[in-house]
Amino acid sequence: MHWFPRTVYNIIRGGIKFYLKIFLEFKVWGKSNIPKNGAKIFCSNHFSSTDPFFVITLMKEPVHMVIGPGFSVPFFRKILKHGEQINASPSERKNVVNNAASYLEKGESIYIFPEGDLNSQGGLAKFYTGIAKIYLKKPVPIIPIAIISPMRYVKEKDYNIKTEEETFRTLTVLSGKYYANIGEPLDFSEYLNLADADTRKIEEEITDKIKKKIEELLLDIKLNKFWS
Repeated sequence: MHWFPRTVYNIIRGGIKFYLKIFLEFKVWGKSNIPKNGAKIFCSNHFSSTDPFFVITLMKEPVHMVIGPGFSVPFFRKILKHGEQINASPSERKNVVNNAASYLEKGESIYIFPEGDLNSQGGLAKFYTGIAKIYLKKPVPIIPIAIISPMRYVKEKDYNIKTEEETFRTLTVLSGKYYANIGEPLDFSEYLNLADADTRKIEEEITDKIKKKIEELLLDIKLNKFWS
């Protein structure tokens, strides 16, 4: 990441960390699972519109986040563009895998929400295979992260985000409790040398394993960590 977007990113990250310290009980487990060096693919479930802001405080390194609806908001579009985030709006979706892989090639990390849209926290939504496509194009460790907040702190706003194809709800967590559980790096190198294999099936298998790991991390928060 060049110096200007890095500066923009770090200013925003610093402001968010200050906000979290003042207004939320922000509990994180598993930071030691993040490798210190090299490119990584971070991924998590997605239940609120504030998730993209909060999760960038989990790692010290800047990340290029795959974002769709945010690029439809003029104010945020400028910030996201200057911060070298990855545009996943409908007209740009075809470029996401190549753009993400290009950052990984440079040794820089990305962050992706495989569900695409917000889930209800009653269970994870469908995971799209974009994360597997990125991994197969540039194999690096995948860091699974489970994020969660008690439903009473998740508030729906009247403002919805409209893209070329869809309208997205705005759900925020601006106070209360917010938890993150970072898992050990995932490796799917056994899929890389299957020349005659069905690529689509491989993408689905990798994506399904990632989803199951995040489900395990969510359950771990509820049963073994801290849940009230």
